[in-house]
Amino acid sequence: MARKNDTQVANGGNNSSLMLIILVLMLVLIGLNTYLLWDTRNLAAASAMGSAQAEPEPTDPVFVAISPFTVNLQSDQFGPRLLYAGLTLEVPSEKVKAELMKNMPQVRNRLLVLLSGQEAESITQSEGKKILAKSIMDSLSAPYQGEEAVAINDVLFTEFIVQ
Repeated sequence: MARKNDTQVANGGNNSSLMLIILVLMLVLIGLNTYLLWDTRNLAAASAMGSAQAEPEPTDPVFVAISPFTVNLQSDQFGPRLLYAGLTLEVPSEKVKAELMKNMPQVRNRLLVLLSGQEAESITQSEGKKILAKSIMDSLSAPYQGEEAVAINDVLFTEFIVQ
């Protein structure tokens, strides 16, 4: 009978050791879970604060209207062609608008020179208009009278007739 009691004591000791190991593992997992949740909340709060600070406040767009004008295009198989175009430039600030308005004769001259070199077939297509808008943006962004380059956000066609 001594052997029976010895095995019961030994089994009881194994059960308590096993229970102790399981309890410790559960505590470690609970602690790890708590740490990860806490860390995730801190990261979420930091990113929310960071993204709120990183976003600039939206500003109203500033537009510069250029009155419509007519230019001769390069002749093609149909003979001489004309372009009647009106433009509006989107610029980042009132300062840029004032700069362009101050130099409007140069702005119109650059536009007339650029547009008169275009072919009617290419600018009547949608892709051609996009390329033309990019060319206009590049041309008008160049410095005026030794000043620094002018920022232009977009070129918008308000009137566009090819004859």
